[in-house]
Amino acid sequence: MLRNITSLSTKRSIARYLSSQTAAVRSGHEFSLDAVRPTLSSFIPEEEPLTVTQFTHGQSNPTYILTSEATGKRWVLRKQPNGTLLRGAHAVDREYDILSKLRGRIPVPNVRVFQDDKTVLGTPFYVYDYVDAEFYKDCRFANARDHAHRRAMIDDMVKTAGDLHMVDYEDAGLGEYGKVGGYLKRQIKVWSSQFRATEDKEEPNPAMEYLMDFLPSALPSISDQTTIVHGDIRPDNMLFHPSGSVAAVVDWELSTLGHPGTDLALLTTPYHTPREMPILGGLMDSTDEELRQDGIPSEFEFVTSYVDTTGNSSVVSELDYHLAFASFRMASILQGVYSRAKKGNASSAEALKVGKLSGVIAGLGKRHAKRYEKNPGRLGSTASAGAARGMATRAGKTPEQIRDEVERFIEDEIIPVESEVLAKAYKGGEGSWEEHPILEELKIKAKEQGLWNLFLPDHSGLTNVEYATMAEKMGRSLIASEVFNCQAPDTGNMEVLHMFGTPAQQKEWLEPLMDGKIRSAFGMTEPMVASSDATNMESSITEDGDELILNGRKWWTSNGCHPNLAFYIFMGRDSSVTSDTPRHRQHSMVLVPKAAEGVETLRPLTVFGYDDAPHGHSEVVFDNVRVPKENVIGGIGEGFTIAQARLGPGRIHHCMRLIGMAERCLEQAVKRADERVAFGKPLSEFQSNQTYFAQSRIDIDMARLLVLNAAKKVDEGGAKLAKQEIAQIKVVCPAMASNVADGAMQIHGGAGLSHDFPMAHMFAWARVLRLADGPDEVHLQGIARDELKSQRKKRK
Repeated sequence: MLRNITSLSTKRSIARYLSSQTAAVRSGHEFSLDAVRPTLSSFIPEEEPLTVTQFTHGQSNPTYILTSEATGKRWVLRKQPNGTLLRGAHAVDREYDILSKLRGRIPVPNVRVFQDDKTVLGTPFYVYDYVDAEFYKDCRFANARDHAHRRAMIDDMVKTAGDLHMVDYEDAGLGEYGKVGGYLKRQIKVWSSQFRATEDKEEPNPAMEYLMDFLPSALPSISDQTTIVHGDIRPDNMLFHPSGSVAAVVDWELSTLGHPGTDLALLTTPYHTPREMPILGGLMDSTDEELRQDGIPSEFEFVTSYVDTTGNSSVVSELDYHLAFASFRMASILQGVYSRAKKGNASSAEALKVGKLSGVIAGLGKRHAKRYEKNPGRLGSTASAGAARGMATRAGKTPEQIRDEVERFIEDEIIPVESEVLAKAYKGGEGSWEEHPILEELKIKAKEQGLWNLFLPDHSGLTNVEYATMAEKMGRSLIASEVFNCQAPDTGNMEVLHMFGTPAQQKEWLEPLMDGKIRSAFGMTEPMVASSDATNMESSITEDGDELILNGRKWWTSNGCHPNLAFYIFMGRDSSVTSDTPRHRQHSMVLVPKAAEGVETLRPLTVFGYDDAPHGHSEVVFDNVRVPKENVIGGIGEGFTIAQARLGPGRIHHCMRLIGMAERCLEQAVKRADERVAFGKPLSEFQSNQTYFAQSRIDIDMARLLVLNAAKKVDEGGAKLAKQEIAQIKVVCPAMASNVADGAMQIHGGAGLSHDFPMAHMFAWARVLRLADGPDEVHLQGIARDELKSQRKKRK
């Protein structure tokens, strides 16, 4: 159902809206009120006089307003069009089904009744309560009250789309609403068939021919994500409260279980169409800065907001493919509209004109396809030189082969020199803060073998599940991750710049970081506030002309003392926020060069006496540090969006390394127990030690399965969809590794507490990770909250 741009904040404006958007029922679309009355009797008394008008806009299912002459109350009646229809098209029964089941989960109209008896009105129909709300047909939300109101509506539009994709379709009773997986393949086939059934042989559409060849041959690497999809989600299929929040999403004719990227593509299409584009208009004629001045986010900010809601960043890296698909599908739909219009069956008088746009839209899809072929991941980063070399070296290797090479490299090259490298750090003094030359030699070897930057799927070609198995191997050594350039916090910072950095930021900071030439630090935790609630942050970011002024004190800033440290990512609260600014839109991330005036490293902090030289965990003061506004990552107010995208994969990496640590501790414990004799028998024959061996094996294997399950969910739908699983592993793995390391130290006796064995240092790391990336208590609270919600839903 499509409506005109106007404000509906008063009864008078509602009346104007109805008069401008509705009219007398058109010829060929009439129906008998007497015939429909029995169907409406449960909520409209049969004696209550009704008037019927028809919406003047819309190309699909005829839609009417029923108005009570006595009370002024309104209902919407939506029916299938008359005439012969394509199989599966105009399924109003599905619309009724999904609206009834989504009620209370996302904003939708309240449905009243469905009638499938075709003898009543000639075709099936359903009725829902009219929603008194604001409507905007133009993608620019031209009649918004001001820029803030416009931005609020756009932000909530994106959030609502994300919320829809986050709905558990099984829990909502929609598990049979569509097939799971294979959506893109099926849709390409369906819409190709639909186009063939309605194409005009006298008016060829070469762009559609191109898309029908391209789309099935270029499916995204992760093409089987499955969520509820609206199928036609746009501003003109949403209604808004005066506050700017979404009041209802309508027009569910094309909804099903499908790939969320298709919905996101529909929402971002206006960024690629001109202002004069029929129906919604377009935004491509305006620069990002011009859009921001009008309260409209850039395309980058738009999709970042979507990732903030869903945690699903994979759809962004392949957005041009989904844009090509969205254009292809719309062109096929418009071809059907055009065909029906020529036969006199289309709902709108404008259908003939609109239907002729099929070729224009297909041409837009072809441009997206060409861009996707040329530059996949347009909104992400370009590959650095180092990453490109790594990809070339790894060409033709399976993930299993790469994992085996990683394992051999660790056992043959790293562990034999591990104690020598660590001894330099343990010795203390100024020399300990210099990187051991052996590490540089190992890095060169690893890079030459293509074992480099394996953590980043867009560069390595590895999924999170595949990389997780390699992270476990790296966890066996305290220095292995760094050898492969897969060490925290650099991995998280590289992910941030890869996903959210501008081309200039990527050139200056990401490329040398991925090439191993520099190191980075992340400044988030603060000594004066409870950091379990990150919104407590006191550090400030103040705008001053073309610059930002940063003030704050950070600690536990890993890499803060490294001799190759080049920059910090500083997270702080924007000084411009007001009480109306949402909690998680108040912070930003800013790139700060180490050499910037006002940056002072106070000291390295220790963990159980370990200072973790040469990188360390520093306390740093930022005193009126000035940086250019271009150093903001992703945009002002996007700090928490970026932080969530950063933390999801990082927690998986940490947890798999912990499993590797636990495996080595257990291995060391068994070896020690077989070699040492007490009271006339090996330690391995004592029941208490055997209990430790057995329990450790059980705990390690359970933890591994939990982490691989979380990694699989991230691969399928992003970190947000796997938030429960990620929280679980963040609680389980550090505790498990601490227990295994503690038992191994016990079996080693006094030797286990020394630097002669790795257990003590590994125990310290495991204990740190019960606090890092959020303490256990925060994750347990989130898990409990979701469980309570889930169980209470089951009882309803």
